[in-house]
Amino acid sequence: MPTRTVTIAVEPPFDLHLGLNGHGWVALAPHRYDEANGTLATVLRLGTAVVDAELRQPGPATLKLRLHSARPLAASATTLARRQIVHMLRLDDDLSAFHRLCATEPGLRWAARRGAGRMLRSASVFEDLMKLLFTTNTTWSGTEAMTRNLVGALGPAAPSGERAFPTAAECARETAAFWRDTVRTGYRAEAAVRLATAFASGALTDATFLAPQPAAQLWQRLLDLHGFGPYAAGQAMRLCGHYERLALDSWCRARLAELDGTKRPPGDRAVERRYARFAPFQGLALWLDLTADWHGERPRRSR
Repeated sequence: MPTRTVTIAVEPPFDLHLGLNGHGWVALAPHRYDEANGTLATVLRLGTAVVDAELRQPGPATLKLRLHSARPLAASATTLARRQIVHMLRLDDDLSAFHRLCATEPGLRWAARRGAGRMLRSASVFEDLMKLLFTTNTTWSGTEAMTRNLVGALGPAAPSGERAFPTAAECARETAAFWRDTVRTGYRAEAAVRLATAFASGALTDATFLAPQPAAQLWQRLLDLHGFGPYAAGQAMRLCGHYERLALDSWCRARLAELDGTKRPPGDRAVERRYARFAPFQGLALWLDLTADWHGERPRRSR
């Protein structure tokens, strides 16, 4: 099996484990994370090639990406692999202004010190949006199952037998019955069909959401997606590099109450006031407050 190794430079402080575990995406197919060895295994689509990929951080300024393919990869494929990893890990995002804000807050100084805030995203916006659709009004185990079902049913296989996330064109060939019966999406079936069809036809592209644009315009584009309410749209904003929205759901509210030491969570307006000083990174500051203990940091009280 031909193997290529790609070296990717990173700017310290960068912690691969911190970035991968910033939220739940690392647990969704096609990813498999070996925490003990600090290695992410996944499947990448590089043009027509579907390859197994292993990513690790051997040093503070270097990532190593190993690609295993059925046939030797062209230089253009390895360039594409590098570009995908840079996108997925947000390595080109400038969070320096956010980190300066964190450095002034005792409870968030850890984020500035460790370079936190680069939340893992998918290689394509289509994949991110489909996975977000799978998070709405369900348990996390339900999200994992829907994603696993879709990848297993439609994703092309890499040499290992692991499968990639399917493209919009591959998804758009399926009817709502497939989404209900095979992927087990329930009421989300029609939204999944519409999302796949829009991307497959070119009515939506990654640039629709990633191109520089006012936050209000991106927000409206996301809300216009069938099945996307304020929670899903807010999460999508973060994955597109806009952090103004808080994207509060039941888990966030319960976690705020826990951090406040109260039985009832604060109202949404009160939460907005708390994080206003972090503009335009309110949603990112909130998220790092809620998840600090995931990274071995002491959570701060939100008020």
